[in-house]
Amino acid sequence: MPPKFRQAVKRLGISGVAFVLLFALFVVAYLAGNGGLAFLSALLLLPFACILLFRGLRFLKRHGLWSVRNRLLFVYGLIGVLPLCLVLVLIGLGAWAFTTELAIYLANTALDRRLAMVEYCTEALRHLDRAQQVQDAPEVLKNFTGPLPGLRVYIIDSTGEHRYPASSPPLQIPPGWDNVHGLMVLDGHFYGWAHYRGDGEEIAALAPITDEMVEDLVPNLGAISLFEDPKDKLAKGRPAAAGSLQVSDTGGRRDYDFKASFGDPSTNATHHVHIPPPAFRFDIPVWWLATESHYHLNAPNKTFGGVIWVYSRPSAVLSSFFSGKEVLRGVLFDAFITVAILFLLVELIATLLGAHVARRITGSIKALYEGTRRVISGDFSHRIPVRTNDQLGELATSFNQMTGNLERLLAVEKEKERLQTELEIAREVQGQLYPKQAPPTCGLKLTVRCDPARMVSGDYYDYIELEGKRLAFAVGDVAGKGISAALLMATLQSALRAQMTQYQALRETGCDHVRQMDVAQLVATLNKQLFAHTAPEKYATFFFALFDENSRTLTYTNAGHLSPLLFRNGDIKELDPTGTVVGAFPFSQYEESCISINPGDLLVCYTDGITEPENAYGEEFGEARLIELVRKHVHREDSEIIRIVLDAVRNWTASPELHDDMTLLLAREVESV
Repeated sequence: MPPKFRQAVKRLGISGVAFVLLFALFVVAYLAGNGGLAFLSALLLLPFACILLFRGLRFLKRHGLWSVRNRLLFVYGLIGVLPLCLVLVLIGLGAWAFTTELAIYLANTALDRRLAMVEYCTEALRHLDRAQQVQDAPEVLKNFTGPLPGLRVYIIDSTGEHRYPASSPPLQIPPGWDNVHGLMVLDGHFYGWAHYRGDGEEIAALAPITDEMVEDLVPNLGAISLFEDPKDKLAKGRPAAAGSLQVSDTGGRRDYDFKASFGDPSTNATHHVHIPPPAFRFDIPVWWLATESHYHLNAPNKTFGGVIWVYSRPSAVLSSFFSGKEVLRGVLFDAFITVAILFLLVELIATLLGAHVARRITGSIKALYEGTRRVISGDFSHRIPVRTNDQLGELATSFNQMTGNLERLLAVEKEKERLQTELEIAREVQGQLYPKQAPPTCGLKLTVRCDPARMVSGDYYDYIELEGKRLAFAVGDVAGKGISAALLMATLQSALRAQMTQYQALRETGCDHVRQMDVAQLVATLNKQLFAHTAPEKYATFFFALFDENSRTLTYTNAGHLSPLLFRNGDIKELDPTGTVVGAFPFSQYEESCISINPGDLLVCYTDGITEPENAYGEEFGEARLIELVRKHVHREDSEIIRIVLDAVRNWTASPELHDDMTLLLAREVESV
């Protein structure tokens, strides 16, 4: 197999090769006259044709429409050329529909006038005096035989049937006819029919509707023909009406075949139709049909389907409708041509402008594309030439400014990465400041959790076991968040640790005297140290407590912190503040309070990150919800209570990010081991 042929087969793929083989089989079978094989191969061709069409569209999208220029041209074709073609088709269909409907209207109107004259004849006869009716009927008949040649009138009364003219064949009207008028098919021919039934008499009128009369309904309009519906005719076993159409019924739809009836109207094969010559180049023949019901003598009052068919030209239809007003038709036609030419000119100008705009846009995009490739390669000195003052020029200027600032942005990004690294180090350092060991149990079990809003936290908690079965713990909230709050938190922690070490008995020195800790004095000293070593606007709320296992008492000082909650046998006691915040004023005075801790008591210490978060409606979570939540789950494990509270706060805000640091410390009285 030659390499080129092998490469072509590879590009076509299995579906392409199968399509080529099946198409060749279809052509051979069609030329050989084998209809079954041709039909089978055509059916097999369809799926492979769909596959190839899909592959072609995908190839066009990937390659032909890859560039912006081709896409713009494609879009201009969709919004320019395609609508123009559709408008032209719509104009043609509209003109054809308007012309055919107008021709049908003219033909129907003229035919209705003839049928109305037949009804007028019966009306004139029934208004005559009964005694003079038979004698005056010939005179009445003379008045209608001019427009209705071959008119026949039948009067049936008690004396028998009277026919006018007397040579008319008997009609033998079956009983059951009401007062009706319209078309009738009798012995294979169309007639104008009118019937009247009164007291003791019956009047009927028949007027032949010949092919010549039908064509002369609207002079100079063209060919007009009447046809009976063969479906209704054959169902009743009646002879065919002259000029009937051949009908095929497929799926309930009736298709009228004019060529099978009297030949192709455009070739005048079997029925000579006469239409006026064309008035201009595009004055092509048009045809249409409409339903026209009719009666049969042996089926009283029942209508059957029929067709009125018109074959004419637009100029003939307009001439018949406007009754010879040539000036008006000329003006309308000239106006139509003028508007059409203007429309084509506007579309041509729009296409040229679109191509020009597309060229400018694609040129700017190409320059921008080349500039981005240079930047990707590391060339930040490349600049795009600015040739216009429009938005494309502004885009080029913006690109040049971007390349000028890109190096500075990279430097800023490196600096940001360095700060992020330092912030991570600060978080690790702060993590070392918190207690590393589990809280000791000196008759009081502590459970604590702190969730920072940022990488570092401004909330503070600490605990330390002292001599004499005593446990000291603290909770604080530094004003602000971030690095500055974390630094103040570290200062607070170091100062507190330094204060508490002087109250610890050092066993290494052999000192047996245990110095009593003054809680209020410790907080006051801490306040002075923070004020001396921090900025004036820096402060913290602080709660410090000392639990003595021997006496089961809790001595505390609340320096402006949120009141801890003591849950005891279903009751709530708040440990209210005993002084102001620490670090704000150098000479603040603090007091201490003492309460007894009973078995089963639960002390809840928290920061404002628990109670102050707001929901979407601006409502705070609040202390009441915290109390209700803890009271509901007070008998659970302390770690489970903390998890429930923090999850409830997060669900309340419905936000993945914390707005403030959240710290929750639980102290529960337990029996000493």
